[in-house]
Amino acid sequence: MSHPRAALYSCCIVVASTLSVLACDPAGSTPDDAVTTINADYLVTADEAYEWALVKDASIPTLTGSPGWIDFMRFMEDKLVGYGVVDVTRNSWTFDRWSTSDAPTDWSLVSDGDPVNVAFYGAYSGSTGPEGVTAPLVYYDHDDPPTSIEGKIVVIPTRPQLQAPLPANYVRTDTFNDHEYRTNDESFPPLYGFVDPSKTFTFDIYYQMRQGLWRIAAEGAAAGAVIVYDMSFARTAGMYSFGVPTLHDAPTLTLDRVEGAKVIADAKAGKSATLRLEATVEPSEAYQLISYLPGRDYGTEADEQIMLVTHTDGPSITQDNGALGLLAIVKYYSHIPQEQRRRTLTVMLDCRHYMPGAERAFAEQHWWEMHPERRDKIVAMVQAEHLGEMEYREEGEEVIATGLAEHSFIWTRNNPVLIDEAIKAVKQYPWSKVQVSAPERPGVHGGQQAYWWGIGSFAQGDRGNGRGGWDVPAYGFGGNLGFFWSTRSRIDIWSKEVFTAQASALTQLTGVLMSRDLEEIRSHGRSDTRE
Repeated sequence: MSHPRAALYSCCIVVASTLSVLACDPAGSTPDDAVTTINADYLVTADEAYEWALVKDASIPTLTGSPGWIDFMRFMEDKLVGYGVVDVTRNSWTFDRWSTSDAPTDWSLVSDGDPVNVAFYGAYSGSTGPEGVTAPLVYYDHDDPPTSIEGKIVVIPTRPQLQAPLPANYVRTDTFNDHEYRTNDESFPPLYGFVDPSKTFTFDIYYQMRQGLWRIAAEGAAAGAVIVYDMSFARTAGMYSFGVPTLHDAPTLTLDRVEGAKVIADAKAGKSATLRLEATVEPSEAYQLISYLPGRDYGTEADEQIMLVTHTDGPSITQDNGALGLLAIVKYYSHIPQEQRRRTLTVMLDCRHYMPGAERAFAEQHWWEMHPERRDKIVAMVQAEHLGEMEYREEGEEVIATGLAEHSFIWTRNNPVLIDEAIKAVKQYPWSKVQVSAPERPGVHGGQQAYWWGIGSFAQGDRGNGRGGWDVPAYGFGGNLGFFWSTRSRIDIWSKEVFTAQASALTQLTGVLMSRDLEEIRSHGRSDTRE
């Protein structure tokens, strides 16, 4: 497996040198100018970003309520306060946190007397105790399910990838879609087609993870479950369950395709196995952290706020490090005097993504649900998720770096100013591979643009999924996680240069939202044609 630190595509060679030739303020510029024209002296540096990422790396996995997450949140709060945020609030509640070891000390599998090399565990799947559970194996055929799995250890392979003709929802979520702009066209496969993991496994891994196979074991009262992924051990090991299940009682382990084939054969032959998964459940505190970098009208009725929003919880160096991207934005605007900041930056650090049942399970605890009156001041939004990632492909049982940045998106609303500024930003701070997407209208080829996923998608008025949103001018950034779903994905495969380019682009786009009149940047809404 190859982990090159500096294998960036030529268009993002060294961000530090790139910044020196960009449209940045010359020496002697005023802070007021720096809102509309970036001053490189105020931007986060690659070395500074690396120091921040070291804190995240030391805390992995940063799962809400865990010691690592607490340390990361303490770091974030201290840094934000150091950059001048005020009125820091913890919107907290208590939940039952399930946990086990991240190394295979508390989990194991023996199938027909032979130890199995287990890739990882299934989160929130209960516990066997130290003795484990011994039971017959039963194979789960998706086309011909067994009559009963009750009291047995059920072996469940992931459903195979879909082939043409692809269903509309698959096309929307698991293929490369149309766009407003993208870098490096030659590195992208054809639009709307199956993406082979030998080229990049950015979509394949997500398709397999999100199948919700834990429900089969839970609903069938299985004694335990073994989920077999059609992946090499290198990318299956440490892969945390997503979406995170609710707490249930079907202790689950996960296997790669090679180890899984042996256990599938045992299940088809009617063999037995012993599955062990020792876990604890304890009350833990979760909290959203809210703070404000005051604008010139902060504390008055005239105050307008731009919400900077991200998750803080996840298993890897990038899931989720969006908080560090927002920290870079706050750092930049802290150099500008309050009276010259037209709008307040409202920092919302959410904690519900990797909690049991995720955001929907804790909807009532959300700060904005509890304080809807505070929404009125939010006039724009910036989302940041998964910065600094590199792309990987799978060749047989090997995981290989492509030399490109992981595919990423900058999303925005259907407004020519917002779209043009997004394209300008990714040209000024280039990295491979990125596309600018305005999902509310057709792309440059007349087709469906890449849909806006992640915590910032509710900026849209009509999100195209039957659910309404806030309908505010916005930018979102998200990198496809690819190899970064795993607790093994640490700082050694992360790029400080790519992070810095992405954070700098977001900083510039925050300036667009900070400086423009709202009427000038309002969305034109969902349309069937390009305007």
